[in-house]
Amino acid sequence: METGSVLVEEHRFSLLWLRDNCLCSSCRESVSFQKIMDLGRLSGPISAKQVDQDGDTVRIEWADSSGHVSTFPVSWLLAHAYDPPATPDPEERTLWNAEHWRDVGLMWHGIDGCDPDGGEWADDLARYGVTLLDKVTAESLDSFVARIGPVFETEFGRAIEIRSTPNSTDLALSGNELTVHTDFSANMYTPALLQFMLCVEHNAEGGSSILVDGFRAAEDFRVEHPGYFAQLVETPINFQQVYTDRHYFHQRTRAIIEVDESEAVSGVFFAHSHACNWKLRPENLESFYAAYHAFFDYLKDPAYQLEIRLSAGQCVALQNGRLLHGRKEYDPNSGDRTLITEFVAWEYFEARRRYHAQKHLYLEPLLSGRRAED
Repeated sequence: METGSVLVEEHRFSLLWLRDNCLCSSCRESVSFQKIMDLGRLSGPISAKQVDQDGDTVRIEWADSSGHVSTFPVSWLLAHAYDPPATPDPEERTLWNAEHWRDVGLMWHGIDGCDPDGGEWADDLARYGVTLLDKVTAESLDSFVARIGPVFETEFGRAIEIRSTPNSTDLALSGNELTVHTDFSANMYTPALLQFMLCVEHNAEGGSSILVDGFRAAEDFRVEHPGYFAQLVETPINFQQVYTDRHYFHQRTRAIIEVDESEAVSGVFFAHSHACNWKLRPENLESFYAAYHAFFDYLKDPAYQLEIRLSAGQCVALQNGRLLHGRKEYDPNSGDRTLITEFVAWEYFEARRRYHAQKHLYLEPLLSGRRAED
């Protein structure tokens, strides 16, 4: 069906792909931008009668009886090239350790000045996996989260209150130390989450929050212990959470470290208090325990840990699955420590940023096409 390709600034674009991705309002619905053209309904081979490039536009007249013409902005084509050039990504993440924050200092963003569609707070979150908000109330947080996307509800409801509770079925609802972890590692179908942790009051002794960039720790671990790193990528283990009061037994099998198609670390899921019942062959256990505890030592190393004692009105927003969080032990008898946690799927945060970064690639071509038709 394909008869050739077009070369644009040293990038090759298949004619078949170009015909399938025509941007005109006959081929895409002009409000939703969704494709309505079906290649399967076209007869004969896909070939071009004429291809012209005039400045920033590529115009293709197709060699079929319809006389159809497609117009592509060069910027749109380059953004969708199969082999994009190795240029710096403006959203490139910055991996960090504790020393990084000692050098640059913490930046707090007043929630009243934060736009759910983006801004400095969102830039920090995309780059570092964490951002810090202040002057936050429970009401303003709920409103802010809901404007990013649908609030993710758990079995605890829309917002989770975290404070020391006698006879609780969750370690978080005590004064005990929480080693750094990711939330919902044991829940099978939980999406990647953007997590907000708001301090409502903190008068107790101890209880500082701990944050770790899991991507930085994992990438360093890969360099220094490549064999152990491979084991944690290749070996799924079991995470579980039992709620005797709600009659839930959550369970999920997953690897501690995930990598993407380019082999970069794309996920860290670690929760020591939930890592149970590993179904590994006995002869493999010793080497796996060595890898597991070697990585656990990295996560517990103060060199990777940002320690913050949150005050009332301060809120940490983090990318669960990259950032791990925990807390120091505290004495509930010495005062109150109450946090409120809310979640929204990380996908909605990413989708808003992608929309504002790339909307010009769709709005302008389609609007131009409609103007030309008028």
